[in-house]
Amino acid sequence: MSSSTSSRRSTRPALEVLDRDHDRLLYDGDVRRDPPIQPLADGFTSLWMALSWYQAASVRTLGHVESVLEPRHIMPESPVFDDLLRRSETGPYVRQRLVESMDDACDLAFRQFRDRAKERLEDDDESVTIDPENERNPLMRPAFERLDTGQSKALRDLWTGFDSRREVTRWLRSVTAVTNGEKPQGAVNDLERSSPLMEALLDSESDVATLTRYRFAVSTLLPACNAAARTLRGSESANVDSDMGKWERG
Repeated sequence: MSSSTSSRRSTRPALEVLDRDHDRLLYDGDVRRDPPIQPLADGFTSLWMALSWYQAASVRTLGHVESVLEPRHIMPESPVFDDLLRRSETGPYVRQRLVESMDDACDLAFRQFRDRAKERLEDDDESVTIDPENERNPLMRPAFERLDTGQSKALRDLWTGFDSRREVTRWLRSVTAVTNGEKPQGAVNDLERSSPLMEALLDSESDVATLTRYRFAVSTLLPACNAAARTLRGSESANVDSDMGKWERG
């Protein structure tokens, strides 16, 4: 653990874990996770890494990542897309601006979560003190680890494509659980009405189909992931309002 991290100690270990989770999202990354988290400050090496980072950030910011970086900002037509994907000379500057803005979203998640964090007693045995560097559960909560793992698997299944229409509809049904019931209404009907989208879900070979599945994931799944992170554990997280402005380039 870095000296800066080790110096930020509190009586609530879950808050220390959350603080470390945010450092990994913004600056350090996390190779222990599957897929690994590439830090926002460094940018992403592929569409898949960008998609994975956003979903991980959704869980670790309790859905407030979208107050700074909306799903539409990682679409190919977004003005910051090339900066995020390390494809422009302005990338380091734009990503640093985003990192600085994300600090507000992280602070909001921290404040929202602090009332749920259990306090460490003064006479607790030091040998059982939680080490934020080695804690595997986001926010030190198994429920958020299950949410993270389930959403990540759903995205991976979508990314690789499906072998049959039955697999598609069964996968879509599974999305209900991993988004805490926040799957968009009418998603099955939308798929049935869109032949090009269904064809892309059944095509695991072409680059065009891969890009279509990426767009579908960003527009449909990521907003549901944000909503799930906000609603997990009930109204404690659902009732937080933010007047924070959305980040815009410029």
